[in-house]
Amino acid sequence: MQKILASILLTLFLALIGPIAHAANINGTSALVFNNDTSSFGASFGSGTKNKTFLENYTFSYSSPFDVSSAVISIALSNVSSVNISSFTLSGNGSTYTGSKTVVGNTVYYTLNASSLSSGSYVLSVAGTVTGTRGGSFGGNINVSPVPEVSSAAMMLGGLMLVGFVALRRRTSVNTGTAANRPSLGHAQMA
Repeated sequence: MQKILASILLTLFLALIGPIAHAANINGTSALVFNNDTSSFGASFGSGTKNKTFLENYTFSYSSPFDVSSAVISIALSNVSSVNISSFTLSGNGSTYTGSKTVVGNTVYYTLNASSLSSGSYVLSVAGTVTGTRGGSFGGNINVSPVPEVSSAAMMLGGLMLVGFVALRRRTSVNTGTAANRPSLGHAQMA
């Protein structure tokens, strides 16, 4: 009976402390889940995290060449709830792309755009410092779009040229055939 009671108390303790331990974890890695080439991400930091730095990594893989557009935002509520984002980067396949920062009032946001990235594994990283007395948070979104491969673009261009050639031939043959069957305007026909 004592073992069962101890197990229940331990389970209850872990269930209660779990959310607190998670809020204090300011370095994390999560896999992004895409829905129609779009995914959202973010993190919240609770009380007791003021002046602590954070690094949140979001991983994903893409199986073909792609373009990416992403943004992250933090809105400060005075000194109560705020984070100072110091960097926003996308890394993978030996390259790193850095977001550009914009500040408007209490709002800080970063945007990041990159084109023609090769397929592979990537990490989207948000780093900064918690500055609010009760913590702070940030949120963001990432959009990816496949880039047509060179062979696909070449086939589309070849098909377009073929359609243009066929249209030109039809136009030329219609004009030639019509002109041959028309009576000349210079010769009047007598009845």
